[in-house]
Amino acid sequence: MSLTGLRTAGMAVCLLMGAVVGFSAKADVPATPAPLQAQAPFVTPLHDADIDYVLTGPAGQHLHQRMRWTSTSWRQRIEPEGSATVMLTDYRTHILMVLDGTKRTATVMPAPGGSFAAPGTPAAGSWRRMGQGRIAGEACTIWESADTDRHPTTFCYTEDGLMLGAVHDGKPVVEAVSVSRSPQPLDVFDPPPGYHRVESPR
Repeated sequence: MSLTGLRTAGMAVCLLMGAVVGFSAKADVPATPAPLQAQAPFVTPLHDADIDYVLTGPAGQHLHQRMRWTSTSWRQRIEPEGSATVMLTDYRTHILMVLDGTKRTATVMPAPGGSFAAPGTPAAGSWRRMGQGRIAGEACTIWESADTDRHPTTFCYTEDGLMLGAVHDGKPVVEAVSVSRSPQPLDVFDPPPGYHRVESPR
């Protein structure tokens, strides 16, 4: 989960972790190139987290998506609203498991993304600090970056690496509506008992 740039799997925010977030935060502090300021955000949570996002699709449709993260083992759980599919990503082993609740299968494949910013490590790439925002009651710093096609993207990250919002090409895509830093039970990052493991073709 290179949490840099956009992280979308279908409409999934992958940590992390990434998806473009449409947020109603405005840059109220001008960009300042002060040498003591961080030059890039933390894009991987430093602590356990449970975040409910609202994602905005191309036609303006809205979808809730729950993202949970455990800092002890760098694992993420993504639950799209109304879907029988759950995504479990292990960023230490670079393995993605897609759980299908209807077939009770866990399809295993390499996690997307070639790089991963460990917790407490600033993101790679080019970033520009734009100001401060507030989303879901949380203060965050607005950063501008660009995707692989050089389209501008702004993200709002907290100081401890939570992505709360992003706008891509001027269009809102996702925004956090609730944030919890409560400890996450480790068993939610594993397939439930009785699921059949399926290896995806490489």
